Amino acid sequence: MAERLYFSLSIDCEATQPAIADAALGERASRGFAEVLEGRGLRGTFHVLPGDIEAHGDLYRELHARGHELGLHVHPAADGHQEFLGVYGPDDQARILRQAADRFSQVVGFPPDNICVGYLSTNDFTYGVLHNLGFRHGTTSLPTRVLPECASVHAGAPLDVHYAHRFNRVLVGDLDYVEIPPTIDPDSRMWGGRHPLDLRIELVDAKNHWYTIDKAVRRQVQQAVPVKVIRAATHNTFEYADPRDFRRQTLGAVIEHAFRIAETHGLECVAATGAEIARAYRAAVPRESTAASLSLDRRGYGPQQK
Repeated sequence: MAERLYFSLSIDCEATQPAIADAALGERASRGFAEVLEGRGLRGTFHVLPGDIEAHGDLYRELHARGHELGLHVHPAADGHQEFLGVYGPDDQARILRQAADRFSQVVGFPPDNICVGYLSTNDFTYGVLHNLGFRHGTTSLPTRVLPECASVHAGAPLDVHYAHRFNRVLVGDLDYVEIPPTIDPDSRMWGGRHPLDLRIELVDAKNHWYTIDKAVRRQVQQAVPVKVIRAATHNTFEYADPRDFRRQTLGAVIEHAFRIAETHGLECVAATGAEIARAYRAAVPRESTAASLSLDRRGYGPQQK
């Protein structure tokens, strides 16, 4: 039996935030995204802003009933706060996230257990806050990104799925929260070298995404990563309902690339929601085995005393 490569497609549903303010576009895009996935027998993860889920609750309840995963998306500025979650301390973070989660659950009838934070803006308080609020998996890091102006600094963060650390956002820990980072190419840099090329559908064309997927799969195979994952992302601010739209065409090509590349490496490509990836990781990696054990390299200190 071939080893699995989990292939995850997620969409941040944020068309009601003030910078966009186009709920109708958001509905079309979310429906079109689901249509592309379902046409290939796949299901995705929809991280939804409270404003979007309130505007189109029937749509998201329907998507959930059809097997897609729903999670919370948060842009604090959409609710009158500062733009970036990572500038807040733990009490304010908890208040902002709790209010957003309450609005989400009032529409869909259940609390969110997974999350994607806008701009992936976090700090060393965030994972503990998320865990305390009942979140158990999500996408809240972007490895190698250094964007302090967005309070989004993840240099040194793990490239692969891992348990979060309660006190340090770039360490592997044993917190019961599974972090599922986006797939990136850490060697291909953007924005003055401060951001990696990530598997964001709208960012580049399908050919560039092919290289990112293939490179990420090769690395995970070579390093014997226990749960191999390709995670792609996008936003419901593009015309995914239009077959002529470049992003929709890119999305279809990325799906085809993932399955073909997996076959090339002798892997079985399995489409999975975030919840399914988190469940597979928990089954493969006991939490008690992952607590970070740090040691200082003292080779530059000169001769060691016996």
